[in-house]
Amino acid sequence: MDIKLMRDFEELEGVDEGVHEGPTDSFADDEEIDETLRPHDVSTLSHAEILQELEARNIAAKGFPEQDRVLLHSIFVEEFQQTLDENKKRKADSRNRALRQADLQRKRLQMEKMLQEEQEERVKDYQTGMMIDLIKENMVEPSIRVDVNSISARSLAKAMWLNTTVTCMDLSSNNLDDHAGSYLARILKRNNCIVKIELDNNQLASKTCQAFGEALKVNTSLTYLSLDSNPLTSNWSYMVGFTSFADALRSNKTLRSLNLWRTNIGPQAGATLANAMQSNSTLLFVDVGYCGIDMDDVKAIVEKKDENLAAYERVERERRLDKASSIEIEKKQFEVQETLRKQKDLAEWLESRRDQRAETKRVEEEERLEKIRLEHEEKARVLAEIRERERKAAEEAEAKKKKKKAKAKAKK
Repeated sequence: MDIKLMRDFEELEGVDEGVHEGPTDSFADDEEIDETLRPHDVSTLSHAEILQELEARNIAAKGFPEQDRVLLHSIFVEEFQQTLDENKKRKADSRNRALRQADLQRKRLQMEKMLQEEQEERVKDYQTGMMIDLIKENMVEPSIRVDVNSISARSLAKAMWLNTTVTCMDLSSNNLDDHAGSYLARILKRNNCIVKIELDNNQLASKTCQAFGEALKVNTSLTYLSLDSNPLTSNWSYMVGFTSFADALRSNKTLRSLNLWRTNIGPQAGATLANAMQSNSTLLFVDVGYCGIDMDDVKAIVEKKDENLAAYERVERERRLDKASSIEIEKKQFEVQETLRKQKDLAEWLESRRDQRAETKRVEEEERLEKIRLEHEEKARVLAEIRERERKAAEEAEAKKKKKKAKAKAKK
């Protein structure tokens, strides 16, 4: 058997693992005891045998036969009682194991029966089954309306345990029974994403109230719960579930709106609710119209609700003022930072401009010097060319002069 499946089933059913009906004490009142059983008879033993029995138990003898006899008798009585108690405990343990096994078998059969019902319902209503699968896989919108019956509602509850996207769920006017309602209420024990549940106009009663009582003590997300037009106390007959529900309101810090209109919870439940409201500081809306509540309790509920609302509005005003003040401070800080940033940007820009100008001057100076160098080199080259031409011309003139002299000498 799947242990996780059984644990999920027990949690949805609102039972603890291993709990069984019937007595669980180690010594049942009706335990049969054999009246013929007696401690060993010391009177039939000789003094030597008594000494031997004491020595076997590592107990020192008194040294006097009568005292040793009394001592051994007390030991026999104590040992007999211990053996008797062990036998009783062994029988009680065996009986309790059988009870636990029978209880586990009962729950297993019940679980298998309910799983079979859910499977058959999926076959009959394929569209709802597909919707539940999409919810399980987080493939639906945050706000959903689901048409289920009391069987498919159980499958929906299991799917919602795994869902992390749905925040608002409308299950009103589905004619859901109290058992299905308890499953849906226990969604909140694991799911901390859903903030709004509407269960108006169903047949939810004491089991559902009990389950919501358990869930609201640990849930930290639900802010809106509507149980409009449900017989929560079955016309004042069952108060235990609603008492648990009201008790949870004492410690719950997230629920803001509770709709109990036309639930006819009666004067006793109304008094319980009014008393619980005195310890709640977060409920801002509570509709108890047509609930059969005494006017004094209605007045107490309304006054506490108004007190919570006034405190909430006061805190909100202070929060808004703090937020406005924080915004103003942040604005001024931003302006100062912006001024500093602009000053820094300007300083950096001026520094950059100075660097650019210096770089421009450096480049221009380098270009000027390079130009001068090139001009000097050009002048030197031109001068060298002129000198070279002059040298060649002088050499040519000298050569011609020598040639003329040679001719002149030759004519002589």
